[in-house]
Amino acid sequence: MNLADARVVLRPRTLGEILDLAALWCFAADRWLYARLAALVLLPSLAACVAARWLGEWSWVQVWLLAVGLATVSQGVFTVATSRALFQRAVPAGLVLRLYARRLPSYIGALVLTRAILAGGALTLVLLPSAWIRVAMVHEASLLENGSAITATERAWQLARHRGTELVLLLGGLGLALVAGIGALELLGHGLVEVVLQLGRPFGELWEDAGSLYALVGFHVAIPYVAVARFLAYVDHRTRGDGWDIQLRFMALAAEEPVASPRRVA
Repeated sequence: MNLADARVVLRPRTLGEILDLAALWCFAADRWLYARLAALVLLPSLAACVAARWLGEWSWVQVWLLAVGLATVSQGVFTVATSRALFQRAVPAGLVLRLYARRLPSYIGALVLTRAILAGGALTLVLLPSAWIRVAMVHEASLLENGSAITATERAWQLARHRGTELVLLLGGLGLALVAGIGALELLGHGLVEVVLQLGRPFGELWEDAGSLYALVGFHVAIPYVAVARFLAYVDHRTRGDGWDIQLRFMALAAEEPVASPRRVA
C-alpha cells in the first residue's frame, strides 16, 4: 500500500471539505460498492425494524433504539469499505465483509465498552458531551488499527485529545446528515404514497407518531455517508498528526496483491 496510490489527495481539509468529499465518494466514486453492501447489511437491519414495528407491535421508541443499535454495528462495514477503496478501485464486497467479520468480535467489544462510558456520562448529563467526543473515533480505532476492545477505546480517547471543537462540529454535521436523510425520505414517501397514489398514510407519520417507514428508510440511507465522513475525518487527523504517513496504522488493510495506481477523486 503506497500513499502515492491514494484516490484522494492526503492533505489537511476543513470540515466542509470533508463533508463534501464524503458525499462525492458515496454518490459518485463508489456508489455501486456501497449499494451492494447496503443491500447485504442495511436491508436486513431495516427489515428487522419493520418487523418489530408492524409484526411485534413495538413502540416507535423501541424501534428507533433497535435501529440505532443495529446501525452502530453495521456502519463499520462502510468504514472498512472506504479504507480499502481509498487505495484501489473495484473493491469486492465479499472481501470487505470478510475483513469486517475478522474484526467484528473486538469491534463489538469496543462498542459495548464505549457505550458503557456514555451511559456513565449520561448519569450526570454534564459529562455526556465530553464522553461522546472522547469515544467518537472508536469505530476507526477498532476496525483500522487492529487492537483489542480496550486498546481501541484508549486509542479513540487519544485521538480525541485536543480536538474537542473539531469533533463537536463533526458530530453536529453528521447529526444534521441523519436528520436530512430522515426528513427527505419522509417527505418523498408521503408525496408518493399519499399524494400521487392516494393511499393515505399506511406506514405511519413521523411528526405525529414519532416514526414511519419512510423515516426508517431515510435513517438507513444516511448511514454510509456518516461512516465515510467520519473515516475521512479520521484520515485528516492522521495526516495532520502523523506527518502524512497514515499507512503505518492500516495494519489490517494490507493488500493481498499489488494494484495499479488509480485516478484520484479529489
